[in-house]
Amino acid sequence: MIRPLIAAALAVSLAAPAFASSEPFRMAVQFDRDALATPAGAAAEYENVKQQVADRCEAESADIPFGKSFAVSYCERNTMRDVVRRIGNANFTAAHVVDMSK
Repeated sequence: MIRPLIAAALAVSLAAPAFASSEPFRMAVQFDRDALATPAGAAAEYENVKQQVADRCEAESADIPFGKSFAVSYCERNTMRDVVRRIGNANFTAAHVVDMSK
């Protein structure tokens, strides 16, 4: 019982320095504001922006030796939350809520 806990703690401690040393980055996303007028258009733009964020987070995490998949998902989740807040469109936010509930 103790060994799996020690292994998990070790894995987290190995990945922690990578997260602590990573710096926030600025990112411009490309999207069509007019498409956000409809739920379907906003959902399409959300997927487009999500792919841009995923690509950038993958690139930003390229040098992380341990826990890279966790770092990428953490980056994507936090960056998308910030993008949704900054875009500030109800349809885009609704697309984000649907995506997060999957």
